Amino acid sequence: MEPWRRNVAVLWIAVFIAASAWTMVMPFMPVFLSEDLGVGAGVTVWAGLLGAVNSGFSALTAPIWGALGDRWGRKAMMVRAGIFLGSAYVLMAFVRNPYELLGVRVMIGALTGFIPTATALVATTTPERHMGQALSLVATGNQAGSILGPMLGGFLADLIGIRNTMALSGVAVFAATLLVVFAVREQFQRPARQPAHFLSDMRQVLQGGPLIVVLAMSLLLQMSQSAMEPVLIPHIRQLLGSGSPNWMAGVIYSVPGIAFVLAAPSWARLGERWGYTTTVTIGLAGGALFTLPQALVQSGLGMGSFRLSAGLALAAVTPGISALIAASVPREQRGKAFGLNQSAFNVGAMLGPLLGGVLGDRVGIRWVFPATALLLLFAAGWCWSLVRARVRQHRDSQLTA
Repeated sequence: MEPWRRNVAVLWIAVFIAASAWTMVMPFMPVFLSEDLGVGAGVTVWAGLLGAVNSGFSALTAPIWGALGDRWGRKAMMVRAGIFLGSAYVLMAFVRNPYELLGVRVMIGALTGFIPTATALVATTTPERHMGQALSLVATGNQAGSILGPMLGGFLADLIGIRNTMALSGVAVFAATLLVVFAVREQFQRPARQPAHFLSDMRQVLQGGPLIVVLAMSLLLQMSQSAMEPVLIPHIRQLLGSGSPNWMAGVIYSVPGIAFVLAAPSWARLGERWGYTTTVTIGLAGGALFTLPQALVQSGLGMGSFRLSAGLALAAVTPGISALIAASVPREQRGKAFGLNQSAFNVGAMLGPLLGGVLGDRVGIRWVFPATALLLLFAAGWCWSLVRARVRQHRDSQLTA
């Protein structure tokens, strides 16, 4: 097997384990706060704060870790992130109050970044002609782990308790890190010239413009999807009717992730033929088209159908954005670029729930769906403008020649 193919296979397994470990624990934070840490009133406030500090500190530090990856190697940064992430999960099993838990979540946000670093590692060790398919495969590992994690976490929480599940998640991340240490190959050469300081490093990466547009699309995508988090499960349960089991709402909630795993590889192949700006634009527009009717459906089946359709369309976007980032910057700067993308992702993850919560409270849950569709359309417009700019640039270069 070629070294880059082995890297992709190993990193798929490592990302799958890390995503499973994350979602085994995080959905059960409100239960952990109330039942283990004795938080009575304000459980939802604490749960929201835990999510916000994680995203906020990750947004601040991800570009720094990306820049260090470009200087010292992405594999080294991935191992570092895995050690901190596994340690944080084990520490969570021993916290005694919500303030200690908050400190661990700050540690996770500031010091980890296992999955984004894996994406950067794929983007720097894969031949350019196979880039899209390799990035989409790693993304499916993330989604597959995110689908399995909550189910496995719920089973383990009932069997061995939430604290032991946290510790087991840490052990799983350590195992994934060891897999990276011994099975991933990176022929890294430290750049001869180093920028004078971090800010000049970032300016060098952003110079030229296309990357900024791609980062804006990433922010809007995550903002649109996370805006549904505060309102979606209650809305689905209302559609299903009183007395419906929770697992049915969970299945409908998870349908886009299943659609992503099924459709992302096909979108990657289309991206190699048509160009990723085209497939990302189609995916964003299709996602908006199938998100808007979710405000009007009157049944759980209708909601599931439109969420499946939106998921199939949006499966083009995340791997396509990764491919566009790889195409926008030189190979030696991709760690910084993916670090900036992780920051954009986390800013969207902070702003989205605020938007969804405010809209759901002030004007009604159903208005969240048109708002998220509008965000996707804005992102599609920016992506299409990027397509037209590249076409114009190509035409001008031909006329000059």
